[in-house]
Amino acid sequence: MSFSFACVLSQVDSLVEACRALLPKSVDGPRDTPWNTRDVTVITPENARIVFTAAKPFDPASQEARNLEAVGITPPGVGRGDNAERA
Repeated sequence: MSFSFACVLSQVDSLVEACRALLPKSVDGPRDTPWNTRDVTVITPENARIVFTAAKPFDPASQEARNLEAVGITPPGVGRGDNAERA
């Protein structure tokens, strides 16, 4: 069983600390993704997989921005519009 939750970037570190305090080996991450999020995976005692995802601030000069642009995703006001044609 797997669940995913969106959270706020400033909450990730305290979430990791709290989970590791209860079950030290239950946490994988945090890790930064190519799509500009920071993810943490927690495995509960019941073996449920919980993924917490937080958006990172967008930096148009970052590697993440280049990764997104490589697959056709550009920030609003840049390039071919606001991505509405892909929605």
